[in-house]
Amino acid sequence: MREASPKKTAMTIHPKRSWLVPLALLGALGCTNDGVEEPAPPVQQDVQVTAWVPGTPPPSHTHVEGTEHSLVMDWVREEGSIEDLTDHSALIINGQVESTRFDVMRAYAQSKVEGQPTGEESGTYSDLPVTIATVRIDDIARALVGLKSASGGVVAQGSTVDVVFPGGLLSDGCMLAPTDNPLPKMGERAVFFLTPQGGDKPVAASARTELYSVTGGPLGRVLVEDGRAQGGTVDALLARVEARVSSAQYMGPDTQPETLLKADSGTVTAQSWCGLARFGYKWCRKPTNVTFTDYTGTRWPVGDAMNAWMYTNISNSLYLYWRSSGASDVMVYEAWYGATGWYAYATNSWSGSCMTRSTIQLNNTYHRGAHHAKTVAIHEVGHSIGFAHHGNCNSIMYTDPTVCAATTSSCDAQAAAELYPY
Repeated sequence: MREASPKKTAMTIHPKRSWLVPLALLGALGCTNDGVEEPAPPVQQDVQVTAWVPGTPPPSHTHVEGTEHSLVMDWVREEGSIEDLTDHSALIINGQVESTRFDVMRAYAQSKVEGQPTGEESGTYSDLPVTIATVRIDDIARALVGLKSASGGVVAQGSTVDVVFPGGLLSDGCMLAPTDNPLPKMGERAVFFLTPQGGDKPVAASARTELYSVTGGPLGRVLVEDGRAQGGTVDALLARVEARVSSAQYMGPDTQPETLLKADSGTVTAQSWCGLARFGYKWCRKPTNVTFTDYTGTRWPVGDAMNAWMYTNISNSLYLYWRSSGASDVMVYEAWYGATGWYAYATNSWSGSCMTRSTIQLNNTYHRGAHHAKTVAIHEVGHSIGFAHHGNCNSIMYTDPTVCAATTSSCDAQAAAELYPY
């Protein structure tokens, strides 16, 4: 699970008291304050906020006062040079966002239990809100043969392409996006490093000829202002890309070999090792009974990941219960999201300092064996119980945990015991 620089933090939504209905559902949306103070309704601890689904009525303002959400994306590429991004991008353009629209990517329940309905037959699913930006191409630095535009024609200067971004509109009328990768805005100019998304497509865009994702998440979207990008001119950046294109072949989307490394503990200080950051909210129960419904198949060892946080060398009050179906505090899904640039994500909801709901989504496209799957699962369960990222490999919450040992460490055990004392 890699996340892009700068280091990622969760986006917090502070809802206000009225909803501005979007015109044609384009542009930046959100909760606005009309200046009228109203009594806050009682907090509903068990409300599950879902993504708004195109084709249904636009959401009214139903956000319970005091309730907040965060979307934590774990990006594939923690760092990447322009040359590295170029090698992994099939289409590299300089363009302008002409319009945006909201959609969802749907993950159906898979079953680990023989005889249970699975996939679409289960009727159980989770929706990730996404935003699709239509980008008009001004310049092309790389375009592989066969790539299609939004209209189904050949990608060319002056044509448009549709680019998918994680985050979008929730059913309670508020917006959700990772802070290190804000949603695109109309009129925004950028150099985009893109790859055909592949895998599952957004529901309302499933009939589109081609959809693209940004290589490496935030890294592959270089904003342009007054003809400048990354401290230089756009022309200089495109020339650098074209020089790389002429000397190196396309390597495919964000593919990377599985790494089985352990950090050098001799370089770690006590402060940097055990200073595991928290989100500022947790499950407010003691003992901390939290149920997980595991709607993933056999690829993902979710039960083992839960055990890794419960059974450590320092006692804590976590009691994480595994279920194969039904509603729970934490819902876990998998899907073939394609080359989206992220391994996994966690969406948390909370009120005050108390967590009320969490959803974990795991991207099968980047599944690379047992070590990777276990590491990713433990890391995401960590997000679902209130832990943010760590800057050192001696924690499973390290920003690039797939290069570390696939287990919780003494640092994680200490943090869990402090957050959930026995």
